Amino acid sequence: MAISAYLANVWSATEFGDSELSGYAEEQLCKDTRFGIQVMAGLSLAMQLCVAVVVLVRGLGNPYLYMSLLFGLLSLHVLVSAAYLKDVRTLQALGMTFLIIGAFCLTSIAHQTGELHIGVMAATVMLFVAMPLVPWALRETSIVIGLSYLLLTSSLIVVPGRFDTASLSILQMLVLGAAIVVLVVSARNTFIRRQDLRARFELESAHDAMEILSMQDHLTGAWNRRYLSEKFSEFAQICLERKKAMHVAILDVDDFKGINDEFGHQFGDRILIAVADIFVRLLGSKGRLIRLGGDEFQIIFCGDGLDELIETAIGELQQEFAAAGFATDRTITMSAGIVSSELGKLADLESLYRSADQALYREKQNRPTGGVESDPLARTGTWKL
Repeated sequence: MAISAYLANVWSATEFGDSELSGYAEEQLCKDTRFGIQVMAGLSLAMQLCVAVVVLVRGLGNPYLYMSLLFGLLSLHVLVSAAYLKDVRTLQALGMTFLIIGAFCLTSIAHQTGELHIGVMAATVMLFVAMPLVPWALRETSIVIGLSYLLLTSSLIVVPGRFDTASLSILQMLVLGAAIVVLVVSARNTFIRRQDLRARFELESAHDAMEILSMQDHLTGAWNRRYLSEKFSEFAQICLERKKAMHVAILDVDDFKGINDEFGHQFGDRILIAVADIFVRLLGSKGRLIRLGGDEFQIIFCGDGLDELIETAIGELQQEFAAAGFATDRTITMSAGIVSSELGKLADLESLYRSADQALYREKQNRPTGGVESDPLARTGTWKL
């Protein structure tokens, strides 16, 4: 792989050139970034508490104690704040700010004590080593390293003669070496993370696609019984939350077996496909069309307007059948039984289906509809196609 291509793959962990993949990567990276920042802040808090204990036991002076306590409080604040942030860029900014303030604390201790002792140097190296705990890409890592290095360098050399040349040289070499290691590790981790995110996205997308296919009728593209059993309660809950009634309609083509026997199954399939195409398009997000089997369909619908929608669909079917040459000497009709749930009550699939099916049966048998008419939530209809 060319160097330029490799750098493009490690410069950002979320930019893929595909909006769906980039959104997925941001969602996953947000969780990983939050966890990394909390680990870093938690370790820092534990370390500052240990330093404070050592300072008190050995009597090393107030500058160490005050700085440890202040940075410990900052670590606690970052640890808690990260749990409430939901945006990956805000989390990255929080982590960068935390590390830069850490570099500032180290330089403050050095200035107050007037020396670059081994403790300050070790803490500086640990500051850089902690950076890979957060899943930054090369871009974010370069920014935080650059700012930290600039702060350490400019603040320590701004007062000539305060620190001896040998100590400054050693610190510069330690910081430079740690920075190179961190950049290499960050680039490698980003490259691996991007490949992993892409593979996981493709795997989950394939799984979702297969799951959708398993819930769709292979002939008409409508949903099937599995979808109904798994998604009905979710759809009913949405209706309840929106304070809308749930409507269930059972539709079928009258004497569909006779149509198949007379004109062939291909003709019957064309009818079913046309019915599904028009109803699915008109239902949109407010309802679902389920093929229960054969020529029987079920509609679940949230809100008002299902009866008008069915009338509109029948009108379009009549036009399409006429245009497609479906006209025959035989009259083709479709019947429906429709029932609605009570407002403010969670819809029950079994009871609604049973009521709609009974209404459809009465309609198809041309029986007196006393039972249906006595139920104001049930109605029927038959339409010529």
